[in-house]
Amino acid sequence: MKTATPADEANDDDDVIVFDNSERLLEDMDTYNVDMCILLSAFGMTNEINHQIIKHNPGKFVAAAAPVQTKKRALRGEEAWTWEAACEELDEWLSKDGFVMTGEGIRGDPTRKEPIEWSQRKDHIRQVFDVAADHNVPVRWHTGYVSGYGGSHGLFDIFPDWRNPTLASQIKAEYPGVPLVFDHGGMQGGWREKYVDDVCQVAATHDNVYLEIGLYWKELMKKPLKDPNISIDQILWGTDWGASMVQHSQPQESPPTYWEQIKNRGLPAHQVDYWGASLRQLLKYSLEEDLTQDDLNLILGGNAVRLLDLEIPQDRIFSEYIPL
Repeated sequence: MKTATPADEANDDDDVIVFDNSERLLEDMDTYNVDMCILLSAFGMTNEINHQIIKHNPGKFVAAAAPVQTKKRALRGEEAWTWEAACEELDEWLSKDGFVMTGEGIRGDPTRKEPIEWSQRKDHIRQVFDVAADHNVPVRWHTGYVSGYGGSHGLFDIFPDWRNPTLASQIKAEYPGVPLVFDHGGMQGGWREKYVDDVCQVAATHDNVYLEIGLYWKELMKKPLKDPNISIDQILWGTDWGASMVQHSQPQESPPTYWEQIKNRGLPAHQVDYWGASLRQLLKYSLEEDLTQDDLNLILGGNAVRLLDLEIPQDRIFSEYIPL
């Protein structure tokens, strides 16, 4: 998957081929009244594919930039990984219309097998933040952990920031003007809440740190939304659309539902309905807690519009006040 070949470059010898799947995405957007999506270069997708999707669907998509080709060349043994090359690729794509942030997460040398010390890793991360600062865009910071058949990728053993999101506070102290988005808000899969607690701690300390809550169950949403030091402006709705996790249900247990890669079920061959399940949890919370419509509108779009400076036909539904 990491070296998947785009369909227009593929031949019979390629093991994994990646296609433009925007037709299915647009169908779900129509089903759930989603006006715009942020594309990630994950699961073999590339900046080039996402750029084409943006151009072919005006007003529907923007994207996060990632050093995809630098990573693929390193994995294929064509060229050694360097942070200079990775940041040059980020800089190139962030200079193009439609690319509004970095991510998913801050990766690293994909050929690395041994753990890296935080002091060295921090030097690498600074380079990504330098590029983001030059382009005035947010950085996405990966959080969360899947088990099952996806839990053996080893990134949590190699990169200290993947297993300890609170290290982001050190970087934020150096780059206070660069917004940071915690991918998955600490809950990529499973039911363990450690990473959620960690990212809430960072978000409660820095105003321009944002949490994705798309994979939260209803009760978990209380952690950031009840925290007096976390503003409603810091909450974003976003999910793992297109991923291979499924929703696990365990009625009368805590949590009653969560997402995971479950070995004994095998790989899901169907289109998992992330948005329907995620929106149901958010609406349950909003009804139970009497969340105002203004706040719900911010979570579902307003905060992303302002964070990413998106051009939309009408933004007057998103609450804004003029000081007296």
